[in-house]
Amino acid sequence: QPSAVEDDGGITTKSSDFILSCAAFHGQKSFRSCTEGTWYISALCRIFKEDHKKMDVVSMITDVHNEVSNKEGYEEGITDKEKKCQQCPRLEFTLRYKVQLAVKAPQGAGQM
Repeated sequence: QPSAVEDDGGITTKSSDFILSCAAFHGQKSFRSCTEGTWYISALCRIFKEDHKKMDVVSMITDVHNEVSNKEGYEEGITDKEKKCQQCPRLEFTLRYKVQLAVKAPQGAGQM
């Protein structure tokens, strides 16, 4: 039998199992290479393309965050090369299970 509980006055929701991944925390900067695009989206696309068959979503996003947070650059217009730019992505989730992306076979595959 469930035990009695009190709420803390916050929002009650029936939804769970969400993932929120952002390039940076609110108020912080995200960066982009003039030739390769944004650090975050570039890493996200590459890692999801390469690893979607063998890794769950949170693990892939963790790898994206690791790659992005290890990058360094210099802001355009800043002449002091000691002022390196780094980015710290944000991840929040309320998943109860691992999420694996389905791999769809190409149309007509396996047909003779």
